[in-house]
Amino acid sequence: MAVSAKTILDFHRKRTQAHIDCLNYFAGLLGYHFPEHDNDKNSGTIQNGYAYINYANYHPECHLTDAHRDLYEHAHSEHHRTQPHHIEHYPDVCNLPDLTIIEMVCDWHSANFEQIFILHQIPPTSSVQLFFDTNLRSRSNLHWTDHQIALITELTSFLDLYTDFDAVMAIWRPLLAL
Repeated sequence: MAVSAKTILDFHRKRTQAHIDCLNYFAGLLGYHFPEHDNDKNSGTIQNGYAYINYANYHPECHLTDAHRDLYEHAHSEHHRTQPHHIEHYPDVCNLPDLTIIEMVCDWHSANFEQIFILHQIPPTSSVQLFFDTNLRSRSNLHWTDHQIALITELTSFLDLYTDFDAVMAIWRPLLAL
């Protein structure tokens, strides 16, 4: 059964909003709010690149073409390069402001929750702290300051301690019916 582009784009917008709402749930626990988070994912090439991969993640029967995968790779790279809440935006992570680190950690928590509890994709690094330690902290080309490492660890521990699983599930649950 063919799925219309409108259906895929509508799903993408709802999924992106759930991700933003989840990120802001975590941000709210810390006393912050990031209304502009991922604002580029709802227009242009970046929207189109993410839409099909997001739909396929929730609908495994949807098979992506090589063109869809290539478009996603381009959109993903562009998003990470241009958005301040991704390390690829900076020549050196030692220059990341604390507020950006807070948004990044909330982003990691939202993505991690979606992967594990919604998509049942349990990666080898199933906690945000382990993800950071394994994939980012240990990279020789990233020069984290001691303050940044301590802040990331403190934020991650706080969010792990105070997250209400049911409240976060309620953010994502409507997508499971689509």
